Amino acid sequence: MIKNLPFLLSGIVVGIILFQSGLVAPAINKLVNTNDASNLLRFIWPKFFILIGFISFVSFLIAFYCNTDQNLFKYFSFASFILMLICYLIIPSINEAKDTSNEQLWSILHLLTIVLTLITLLLNVLAIYFWKSNNQIH
Repeated sequence: MIKNLPFLLSGIVVGIILFQSGLVAPAINKLVNTNDASNLLRFIWPKFFILIGFISFVSFLIAFYCNTDQNLFKYFSFASFILMLICYLIIPSINEAKDTSNEQLWSILHLLTIVLTLITLLLNVLAIYFWKSNNQIH
């Protein structure tokens, strides 16, 4: 059971990214005034990056210790952890750029987090696709 947990965790990461990026953030931006939306998103996004980073790291550890034949999966889950760590670490710079009206820097950093999150989504979809199930017929 625990050997297949990384497979499930990648599915959870995919679900979180799609839910947060596709439903929550657009709804907040559409339904909440700009100032309140900014405060709410500044509260939510760090937790989003931490949660996905944590899940990815746990997935990597389980795959590392329990699934010696899942090398590609290990790379994908560790890369997901690193990408979410980078996103989390640049949040203060994004907030400072917005607070100081440095729109060019804000746009670049914001786009970077979007691209890294999309890569994380892709890595987890690929991790699911390339998962080597013990129940497969070889």
